[in-house]
Amino acid sequence: MNEFDLETIRHVLKEELPRVLREHPEVRYELRGMMLEAFPSRDEFNQLLEELRQHREESNYRFDRVDQRLDNLEQGQDALQQGQRGLEQGQRALEQGQRVLEQRMDGVEQGQRSLVEGQRALEQRQTNLENVVADLKQTMETGFADLRKDLSRLGQRWGLWNESVFRETISALLEKSFGAHVEARVIQGEQFDLIITNGVHILVEIAASAGPNIQRRLERKRNIYIQATGVTPDRIVLATASIHSRRAQALREAGFEVIEPEPVEED
Repeated sequence: MNEFDLETIRHVLKEELPRVLREHPEVRYELRGMMLEAFPSRDEFNQLLEELRQHREESNYRFDRVDQRLDNLEQGQDALQQGQRGLEQGQRALEQGQRVLEQRMDGVEQGQRSLVEGQRALEQRQTNLENVVADLKQTMETGFADLRKDLSRLGQRWGLWNESVFRETISALLEKSFGAHVEARVIQGEQFDLIITNGVHILVEIAASAGPNIQRRLERKRNIYIQATGVTPDRIVLATASIHSRRAQALREAGFEVIEPEPVEED
């Protein structure tokens, strides 16, 4: 295109086009359509810029990733070399550990022999303890039997109905039968007579006569003793000079022991 043509185009665009647009407004739409077909719109241009920006960011990110991988590769090579050195040290330590293990195995065998000997000694101690418990149980049973006989004789011969006299008499009989001291305690306003021998706690309720509320009283005193001492009594014994046979049987079925007079032959 020559210079004349360019000047003509400039003149048309500068002078004629504005006049045509004023005189013929519909030409605006035709001209706009032509420009839209030939040139991108503002939105399209902005979108293109955004795509270019995203592409640039992605490229930068990928380059950064490549750089990072190269750094990681170098670090990995260093770590590999260190790992090889560590492996060599580990092999030497393993050899040393094997020697130590062999020495310890000898010690384990010696320990096993000592353990077997200790188990035998423990079994012997358990056997001895079982014998002691059996002897204690036999002594207690014999003592209660003797106490029952003495109580029967006293009740028949002298009629011990006074509570304080009866309590003192039974305490003396218990000490004679078991060879243990009868201790009196007051807990929450309740009097407790108890025997503690070889770790066995025996609560003894001494009463001249046993009424209909005796079982409730024994259960209450057991709970009070457990709360106060943290120890559950091994046995709870009621020693009484007078109790109905059915009431005594109910107490025995509930887990209590009852010492009551039995008929005895006169000497």
